[in-house]
Amino acid sequence: MRWTAVVNPTAGHGRTHKALPALQSAFAAHDIPVHVSLDAADGQRHARAALARGDGVIACGGDGTVSGLAAVAADEHGPLAIVPTGAGNDLARHLGIPKRAIDAIGLMDSGRLTTIDLGRATAHDGTSTTFTTVANTGFDADANRWANGVHWATGTPLYVLALLRTLAVYRPSRMRVRVDEAEWEGEAWLVAVGNTRWYAGGMMITPGAEVDDGLLDVCIIRDVSKVEFLWRFPRVFKGTHVALDDVITMRGATVEISAPSGNIGSRPELWASGERVGPLPAQIEVAPGALRVLVPGAAPFTRP
Repeated sequence: MRWTAVVNPTAGHGRTHKALPALQSAFAAHDIPVHVSLDAADGQRHARAALARGDGVIACGGDGTVSGLAAVAADEHGPLAIVPTGAGNDLARHLGIPKRAIDAIGLMDSGRLTTIDLGRATAHDGTSTTFTTVANTGFDADANRWANGVHWATGTPLYVLALLRTLAVYRPSRMRVRVDEAEWEGEAWLVAVGNTRWYAGGMMITPGAEVDDGLLDVCIIRDVSKVEFLWRFPRVFKGTHVALDDVITMRGATVEISAPSGNIGSRPELWASGERVGPLPAQIEVAPGALRVLVPGAAPFTRP
């Protein structure tokens, strides 16, 4: 089939812009036209036009870029491919898409289309967004906000630095989490709602998540001391943190997160796929099978 690439040159804290000549050459070798977007809205307009004329869209950027273009592709019932050039690339990681751009572009010839779920998050101010990976609030959301303003580091090292920096100033908040008919309330460091297993450039926050099961996986890290939090933190890279007593896991199709009155400071915010959504309370839902996406021939997310 025909493809059109939409490239976000700011993805990866400028890394994509530096790689632009090589990317354009690689796409040209596959006879794929390229649009370098001016901003997110510009990229989404060109994606919608490409889908309207029957092309598939290639999202070249990070998880924020992929989420924005995935929303367009789902709305237009068209296929999406991913060339990961961002800081995190966590949907690509879950789908088994190669890290090297040239190998990911090769999937246009060798990959297969499959169907995956998308998440939908709506904040208290009415802002609503589609996301592909994880929606989160609390400690990690504050870390994400700081990381977005840093341009001298990228990938997992950036997120680790952000977490260490945030640890010095953050205090756990009281959260109320409702997953379908089940409810939990208490002091929490963070609440993460995963469509995929990974976020923040390779942290397996919801290791049981499947991208095609019509459900969302929830991870709540309850209030523990900063020393204990820091000591246990490395377990998130392998997903073994969910076995700890102070970690709550839930699963469902609809998640509601609120911060009961009495919190000190500003209202906690919800983030999704590395981008700000808005203030709590928030509602998060899954859209089963909403997106057709190109994956390797034997995608590792497929269950036995």
